[in-house]
Order: sequence, then C-alpha cells, then structure tokens
Amino acid sequence: MTTPSGQISAQDIKNEFGEVSGTVPLGSYRVSQTKGELTLAIGDGVPTSGAISYDNMRNKKLNIVVDYYSGGTISRQDNGDGLLNAKTKYNDNNGVHVIGGLRSKPSNTSGHRVRIHVNKTLGGKKGNKNICALRTGSWNSNTSLIVDVGGEGKIYGGGGDGGEGGNTLDAGNAGEDGASALGIDYQGTTVNVASGGLIRCGFGGGGGGGSGEQNDKGEDRRAGGGGGGGGAGFPAGEGGHGGTAAGGGGGENGSDGSLNGAGEGGERGSRADQAFGADGGDGGSQGEGANDGGNAQRAGGEGGEQGSAIRKGSGVSFTLNNSGTVTGNTNQTGVS
Repeated sequence: MTTPSGQISAQDIKNEFGEVSGTVPLGSYRVSQTKGELTLAIGDGVPTSGAISYDNMRNKKLNIVVDYYSGGTISRQDNGDGLLNAKTKYNDNNGVHVIGGLRSKPSNTSGHRVRIHVNKTLGGKKGNKNICALRTGSWNSNTSLIVDVGGEGKIYGGGGDGGEGGNTLDAGNAGEDGASALGIDYQGTTVNVASGGLIRCGFGGGGGGGSGEQNDKGEDRRAGGGGGGGGAGFPAGEGGHGGTAAGGGGGENGSDGSLNGAGEGGERGSRADQAFGADGGDGGSQGEGANDGGNAQRAGGEGGEQGSAIRKGSGVSFTLNNSGTVTGNTNQTGVS
C-alpha cells in the first residue's frame, strides 16, 4: 500500500518497498534504475542521491515496470493473447521488474504504481475494431497504472482483409474493418507517448466488386467481381478472392496490404467481352479510407472502416499525454 502521508514508521516503509535483512536502512532506498527509456526511483519523489529522511518516504508508491521494451518485435496474432495483455503478463511473472529489488512482486497491486513500458514494435491481430494489439488488462483497485510508450515504441492495429468479389449473380462482399492498437481496461489509466513513439490504428480492407451478366440470343454470360485489397496494419490485411464465374469469367484477387501501404483491388472478370464484373476496392492506409467495390449488375461491397488508436472499456476513462504520433480515434468503447 502507499505509505502514509502523515506519521510514518519503519514498518510502513518495509511494507511498501521491502527490507534489507529485516532492517530499514534509508540509504538502501536511494535508488535509480533504468528500464528501457525510463529511469526511476524506487518510488516517484524518493531521492536518488544526497540526503534521505523519513519525510522523503511519506505518501509514496513502489514503482513496478511491465517489460514491453526488451527483445524483438512481437504481435498478438503470432504470440498470443496472453503475452499482449499486461495484467496476464504480470500475473505470469513474465518480464516484471520491481524497482529497488528489495521485495518480490506484489500479488495485489493496490497502492502501487505499475508502468507498462513499450519501447519496441508491437503488432496486433485481425478481426474487428474491438480487437487491440496491447491491452492493459484489469488491475486491483487503487493501482496507479501508466502506459509509457517510449521513443522507439510502436503499437499497431491489424489491417482488415479485403472482401471477396461477387460470384455468379452475387454482390461483392464487404471488406473487413481494421483492428485497433491500445485497449484500456482499467479506470484512470494514464497514457504517455514520448517523442518518436507511435500508436496507430489498423485500416480497413477494400470491398469486393459486384458480379455482372449479359444476355442476348440465348446466351447467358456472367463475370465475377474483383477481390478487395487488404488494409495497412500489423499484421496487414490480405487481399480478397476474386469472384468466380463459369467459362473463365472470374475476377482477380485483390493484393495484400503491408505495414504502411494498402493492397490494390483486383480487376474485374469478363466473359467474351460482353459480360463484365466490377473491380474490387483498394484497401485503406493512413490518410486514405478503404474503397467500396465497384458496381456491375450486382452491387459492390463496402470498404471496411479503420480501427482505433486507443479503445476503452465501458465506463473507463483515461488521460493521454501525447508528444509522439497517435493515429486514429481515441474515444471509442469496446475492447477485446
């Protein structure tokens, strides 16, 4: 628990920050440790050099860091939901650092300060706008929770897949929505984005083109629509399949998106230069929404919407201090 703001005892200090062989020598709490881009005292406001007294230990919280800064790039798609949920990672004792090293990780974080420090690239998972690359998870009440995105930290939402082109006599299918980057599950979280840091939504997939047909003199010619292009993100959206039609009139597949680029919609199918489907829509990327698929005799599918930079759980509010780049909405509700 946070140390008292008034009268304070050695036991209060021991309970919060730990001990040295059962004793509380104040010089042992004069700590400065660097974790990623953060250089921290054992508790914010505790001196790291010079004189230290009991007065300096009043109303202080132990600093704990959850490590999303060491090692290489990871993504929720490839590395699993648990690793990209900070509370699950904390519970698994997977990259948790207690500043000062004088006590073990608290099982209950109430009264302590937990910093989720991101200083490498984190990718997301495709599916829908609610899916977030990194989730804070739910913490014990009265935890002071901070997400610190460092200058080399990047959190990306997944791109949406392109819609399938219309098959014979079918409309084109809608592109998938982009996914989101950061999900805030805990009330009162503070998010700090340093200069150079980035939180970016995933972008939607393009809609599939509609199918076409042409009839004359007993001939019934049909053509499929092109597949939609994949949206930009990490992971990027895949291009949609072209629509099928008998007699070689199928549409082309859309192309895959990339981290920063949208996939192009596939070209329309044609049959005997008489029946024509419609082209698939291009996927979305930064500054450019996903396009709808084109219309032929059947309508094209709608382009997918972009995800959010930051989403929040129902009833949750947070504070954003941004000195970096945050691309996408930051006020949408729904986290998964």
